[in-house]
Amino acid sequence: MSFEEFRRQELEGWDKRAVMYEGLTARVTTQAIPALLSGVRARVGLQILDICTGPGFAAGAADAIGATAKGIDFAPSMVEVARQRFSHLEFRQGDALALEEPDGSYDAVICNFGVFHFTDPKLAFGEAYRVLRPGGRYAFSQWSQPNESPLFTCVFGAIMKHADMTKVPPSPDAFSFSDHETCRASVVAAGFSDVKIIPVPSVFHSDSADGFWEEFLQFSVRTPIIMDQQSETVRSAIKADIAAAISKFESGGKLAVPMPSFVVTAIKPV
Repeated sequence: MSFEEFRRQELEGWDKRAVMYEGLTARVTTQAIPALLSGVRARVGLQILDICTGPGFAAGAADAIGATAKGIDFAPSMVEVARQRFSHLEFRQGDALALEEPDGSYDAVICNFGVFHFTDPKLAFGEAYRVLRPGGRYAFSQWSQPNESPLFTCVFGAIMKHADMTKVPPSPDAFSFSDHETCRASVVAAGFSDVKIIPVPSVFHSDSADGFWEEFLQFSVRTPIIMDQQSETVRSAIKADIAAAISKFESGGKLAVPMPSFVVTAIKPV
């Protein structure tokens, strides 16, 4: 199955969201960065490649503790924002499925919430393995399964109830790697060993319960791709169901909705 149209729309969507990423998406995704860096034992002098770097927050955090970090992202605007924010670091546009890096050139590779975007995860895992030195460490973050995530239960429960998914371009299963055993097996198949899974209690915060849906449409790209193909009647039904489901997480007009994640760590054998 070809995911080329989905990949094109994802690239376009993330390219448009580069400037607003910090105020929305990063509120949640940065919560996994400490576990990512701990998972690769980040320290002074360690050479780290940050794949799907976005605006560069994980690379910036690695640099702050003394590691030597480089970031790549497939969205040009993300790369530009990262360069502006962390002007002393190297960022460039790149493809996780075909890294332009020499074999065995990094001590660690990290990827913060990027795996479920990959149209060919097997290639991406293989590329991470290739650019690592023997004994190097790999770590990536991933959302927990919808039935373990109050936020995804609310959002995707409503979408799957009302949306006509036949109108949406084929896409990789966003939650295929949310299953721990599937995740572990895929990483081992790429050649890695000593796979560990570290839970991260991520929470989506919103300053306005009334504005949650509009914020979430800016938070992700996959959801707008689905919603743009639906009728106004369907979009209204989805929005109403989500508003009702999400209301129990409101306090003082604000929202704090759990959307747990986890970090997978592994080692390239010596």
